[in-house]
Amino acid sequence: MDPILELKGISKRFGNKVVLEDINLKIFSGEILGLIGRSGCGKSTLIKILVGYYQADKGEIIFNGNKIKRDFKEIKKIVGYTTQDNSFYEKLTIQENMYYYANLYNINKTTRKNRIQEILKEIDLYNSKDTLAGRISGGMKRRLDFAISLLHNPKIVILDEPTTGLDPILVEKFWEMVTKISKKEGISILVSSHILSELESYCTSAAYMENGRIKHLIKIDNNTKLEREFKK
Repeated sequence: MDPILELKGISKRFGNKVVLEDINLKIFSGEILGLIGRSGCGKSTLIKILVGYYQADKGEIIFNGNKIKRDFKEIKKIVGYTTQDNSFYEKLTIQENMYYYANLYNINKTTRKNRIQEILKEIDLYNSKDTLAGRISGGMKRRLDFAISLLHNPKIVILDEPTTGLDPILVEKFWEMVTKISKKEGISILVSSHILSELESYCTSAAYMENGRIKHLIKIDNNTKLEREFKK
């Protein structure tokens, strides 16, 4: 099986400091890949390259066999992104936020309404669509961020510490939603998290980063303990 996204020799430095060095990584369709490593290992910089915030100094990003141009618009077409912080506007309703971002993504006006309704129903926010985003629960806020990231039919969604601040029940519900939608729409998920137990439960594989490099690739099964990677 060919990867849906492949990184070849990605390197990045800031001044004299090397932050990423020769990153090679393949992400396959429908895969949920965890990105782990100690603080400062380069995870955040790699994510910012993948979403177009930074340009790599060296290397290639290949999508479905085609090299991606080094501009934000090209990457934005295929990648959805949720940050640790809420990206929506609290003084807008759930539905108003969806329409606002649909406009930013230039989603066709004739299909926009149906796409928004479809996502809100899938993520169980439709009945609350007229509620101000600032008044919804923490779990609903994470779902709204995820909903926004799905608007433009991305092939890959990047989740950065997606369950921070959620209680265990909401964490489980969030991941059940993510895995269901990943399977239904064939979306690959790249998730960066320090909560290793979640990645062990819901990811299919993981990449361990250290000093700006990917040191190990791990296939996750029932016996996987990601904490061991930090002790090698």
